[in-house]
Amino acid sequence: MQVLIRGQVYTLTEGVPVQVAVGETIRVFYSFQYRALQGATVQLWASLYRYSLGVLDRMAQAQTKTTVTLEPAEDWTTYEGQVDITIGQVSSGTYGLIVELPEYDVEDHVDDCIEVTAPPSPIEMIGPLLVLGLMAAMVSQMAPMMKEGFG
Repeated sequence: MQVLIRGQVYTLTEGVPVQVAVGETIRVFYSFQYRALQGATVQLWASLYRYSLGVLDRMAQAQTKTTVTLEPAEDWTTYEGQVDITIGQVSSGTYGLIVELPEYDVEDHVDDCIEVTAPPSPIEMIGPLLVLGLMAAMVSQMAPMMKEGFG
């Protein structure tokens, strides 16, 4: 599977993540084989995902759902397309990428191939600030004792 990020094309490889930031767009190139006597319309989903307790968990904030129109084809025909995924508010970490035709149980995915960096949330910043505050309070309490002991 190939993607376009910031004007550069990458071939995704499991365990070799490509860096993206929240707010960026990943253009995913895909192809699949089909055969249809009449034209058809199929749903196509593209998502970042993680495994949660062994179950594939698609990230709703980094997902695109679209419809693809297929021309009639008596013989097996390759359909090639692209879909954009805009990375919404997901947490920093490593994700997989999946493109699927859910109605037909057909998918292509690559585990651990996208590394998302997100700005820290206010809650994530509270911990370090709390530790700094406690350290400052301890130093201010110890300063008078240090002067007495070394005087």
